[in-house]
Amino acid sequence: MVAGVLIVAVAVGGALLYRSWSGRAGVSAENLERVLIVAAAPDENGDVVGQIIVVVDVATGTLEPVSPALEVTIPGTTYSTLGDAYPFGGGAGTAEALARAEGGEPLPYVAIGAGALMDAVQAAGGAQVTLRAPMSVFDGEDLYTFEAGEQTLDAEELGAVLKGAPYRTQDLRDKLDAELGQALVETLAASPETLEAVQDTDLSAEALGALQAAMERIVQ
Repeated sequence: MVAGVLIVAVAVGGALLYRSWSGRAGVSAENLERVLIVAAAPDENGDVVGQIIVVVDVATGTLEPVSPALEVTIPGTTYSTLGDAYPFGGGAGTAEALARAEGGEPLPYVAIGAGALMDAVQAAGGAQVTLRAPMSVFDGEDLYTFEAGEQTLDAEELGAVLKGAPYRTQDLRDKLDAELGQALVETLAASPETLEAVQDTDLSAEALGALQAAMERIVQ
């Protein structure tokens, strides 16, 4: 296979679903500054979308949450939020949609699939999230109820919180996006095997190592 990123498009239910395989000859560690990380999970309809999105500044060791509800354009579709870019273009499509919305070039990216996210949460012993207000979510089978305050969420509970996030008020949603971005970085820092196995990325192996080190610095 040619080094770089191969993107395969598959038509499913009228939508193009993408998966990328990286030959690990992408963005080098020397050129790495800011990295877009998108973590996918099912929404309330069962569609796998970008649910947690964060930009990590490798140089400064800081993170910036990005709302999955950010309005963007996704060419060829009527969808208009950043989270919806994921099923149409994976990590690359999300990075491109963010660049169209904010200007500039697409950021280097890492996309964590739904299964990998759940595995990472379990491996890390849960995701630490502080809820600013109580939250109840019915996912079609079970009712999840969370009190306000710090929570250690297992994979299923995190999935429920992600499904309920769009129904928070704007202020609470912004705070939750920040909490989820921090929780994602903490989870990935605690489970380095997740980045080692990631396929949907344009980072080289060395750049993935630099990103892992930056996330570990953030959570220290």
